[in-house]
Amino acid sequence: MRKIGKARPGGSGYGAAMKMKPRNGAHPRPGTTRDYQERIQRVLLHLQKHMDESLSLDGLARVACFSPFHFHRLFTAFVGETPGQHQRRLRIERAAQRLRHSRDPVTVIALEAGYETPSAFTRAFRQHFRRSPVGFRRMKKPGPPVAVPRAGPQPREKDMEHRIEQRPERQVVFVRRVGRYDKGAGEAWGAVCGFAFPRGLVGRGAEFIGIGHDDPAITAEDKLRYDACITIERDVKPEGEVGVQTLAGGRYAVFTLKGPYTGLHALYQAIYGQWLPSSGCELRNDPCFEKYLNSPDKTPPQDLRTEIFIPIR
Repeated sequence: MRKIGKARPGGSGYGAAMKMKPRNGAHPRPGTTRDYQERIQRVLLHLQKHMDESLSLDGLARVACFSPFHFHRLFTAFVGETPGQHQRRLRIERAAQRLRHSRDPVTVIALEAGYETPSAFTRAFRQHFRRSPVGFRRMKKPGPPVAVPRAGPQPREKDMEHRIEQRPERQVVFVRRVGRYDKGAGEAWGAVCGFAFPRGLVGRGAEFIGIGHDDPAITAEDKLRYDACITIERDVKPEGEVGVQTLAGGRYAVFTLKGPYTGLHALYQAIYGQWLPSSGCELRNDPCFEKYLNSPDKTPPQDLRTEIFIPIR
């Protein structure tokens, strides 16, 4: 069995990048593109869900319903990385976020990233970030994922008021864009709304949720992942770039931004830089997300309401 990685078992804008098309010049026939998009998307979700497991190329090919030979070539063409490179990058970038936002020892982070020794982790980390894990941890902490310009008023003490909420798992339809958040978010929302509304999938209780999976201070701009999600109450079959995934349930600290989306970055900075270190809470590995309570198409910017969900243990 061919292994793609070795591991121990085990954070926009609703109003505002992954266009699933080949990145290396390969061009499937138009009739097959949507089918290939859906299959590659299925593998990306599988890798995301099983990031800490040792996955085989043959197993991933079965998820995509391709032969291993063709799957490897198609995945690389569509994603711009081999499956192994993609998994290793996600692990090392997640490790970087943990170095910034937790007090976990480097040894623990190294083992959970799939490295058998701290020295192997340090070599890989230095190769990716050009500094050691310890040196990286000492740097000024960046904010978490946010898909808006870094502007807006600084949060006041009352803006840090929050509640702890236990959420169930929720099924969503979504469209992913890979690239700059400020460009990708708007494209993703246009695509997912164009799919969901005509099909009657948007019920009265539907939630509009944005997930910025990557920290722009850690992940290269052309690899930032943003998912525009709408919760659904019935089974939906993925179609092309429109996928279906389950958002993790569990405990969340929930903060509310009152006003334009330009205030998101400052609030995230305050949550991660001020609230989290003094809260006694520990982050889970699930992504933070934003829930948009009203529409920028019908609401003045000063009246917009956005909830930020921070996953905690």
